[in-house]
Amino acid sequence: MKVTLNFYLTAIFSIMIALSASGQKDKIHENPNYGPDSAARMECARQLSIMNQYVKINTLEYAYDAWRYTFNNCPKSSKNIYIHGSKILKYKIENETDPAIQEKWVDTLMLMYDQRIVSFGQPGYVNGLKGVDLLRYRKSAVEEAYSYLEKSVNTTNEQVDESVAVTFVSTTYVMMQQGVLSKDVMVNNYIKVIDLLEKKIAGGDTDAKIPQAIEGVEQVFSESGAADCETLVSIFTPKFQETPDDIQFLKKVTGLLSKGKCEKTELYAQTAEKLYALEPSAEAASNLGGLFAAKEQYDKAIIYYKKAIEGETVSEKKAEYNYQIAKSKFQTKDYPEVRQYCLAAISLKPNYGDAYILIGSAYAASSSSCGANNFEKQAVYLAAVDKFIKAKNVDPSVAGIADEQIKMFTPHFPNNEDAFFNGYTDGKSYTVGCWINETTTVRTSK
Repeated sequence: MKVTLNFYLTAIFSIMIALSASGQKDKIHENPNYGPDSAARMECARQLSIMNQYVKINTLEYAYDAWRYTFNNCPKSSKNIYIHGSKILKYKIENETDPAIQEKWVDTLMLMYDQRIVSFGQPGYVNGLKGVDLLRYRKSAVEEAYSYLEKSVNTTNEQVDESVAVTFVSTTYVMMQQGVLSKDVMVNNYIKVIDLLEKKIAGGDTDAKIPQAIEGVEQVFSESGAADCETLVSIFTPKFQETPDDIQFLKKVTGLLSKGKCEKTELYAQTAEKLYALEPSAEAASNLGGLFAAKEQYDKAIIYYKKAIEGETVSEKKAEYNYQIAKSKFQTKDYPEVRQYCLAAISLKPNYGDAYILIGSAYAASSSSCGANNFEKQAVYLAAVDKFIKAKNVDPSVAGIADEQIKMFTPHFPNNEDAFFNGYTDGKSYTVGCWINETTTVRTSK
């Protein structure tokens, strides 16, 4: 049945070629890329047409013979030899059950990519295809694939293919794990790829694959563990000394140091302050706020977080800056203002679970100073636990922390005797005094 279909399709294609060849005959006759003489050139054109038609109707198993003829006899005649050839050879690889033969098909695919570069150039683009496909079909060839991907990234620059970018960083990570590449290389490759992808967006490219690629690269990098403080400082200190006024570089460094929780390093202090001096912005002010908070200089941290709020337009970021001020206020035991800034954050981001937890922590920390007797002081924990419950209700991601806090403070609820003596039993309403001034429901410890 397959032979009959093959013969039938070949006959149709031959008729189609005969009907259309008259318009192209002279052009093909004069083109040496199709072969050394007229007969060879016409046969090349016929085989190209057969290959194209088989691929067009997705009968790749029949396209191979025509592809092989054109690849061996007229490799410079058409780029379709390589565009369609990759589909045909991948079909062969994926449908071969003998591992040894499958490996030979992979070798053929790699050979085809090499010949494509010879025939039609584009080494950067083609090496990217080669690296991605080598890893797909020969997962052990990591170092070889890396060399092709690196050539592609370094050659294509801002035209880098998104799949190549992600695979390049992923391969770097694997080789770092194997001890072949250092953390420095991982960091530098990450920065290089992110810069190229961001430049594509800045240049007006709206392809949805670009932000997806950025997300993928970010995820690989965050999982790599390469961004430890020692590595980042060793890489970026000399670069900072060489180009201290490069704003884009400063933004990149402060961002990476912040992600790596390296705000206490001297490099972070230098780059953050330099960035703010060159380009005052909400982000730069926030970086300085984090810097001084890490150094336990909370008054200075608050100054810069307030500047960040003034310069920010994105509600979620403003919420974060308010929350950071609240955290600094907590360290200075200014608990009423902790609540004030947490509520400001919540007004901008209603599901801000961390802010509710911080209010609850401020309440709990005030217990010893809020109340004239044991009942009143211990009732403060009721209000605190209310906030922890609220936190996990609005933000399930903080449920673990909230539950820990609830477990910690529930045993400190008023006991039955103290509650009864003060005229309260379980289920009654009670307004916590002091600066808290919040109504809660009495629950006694058992």
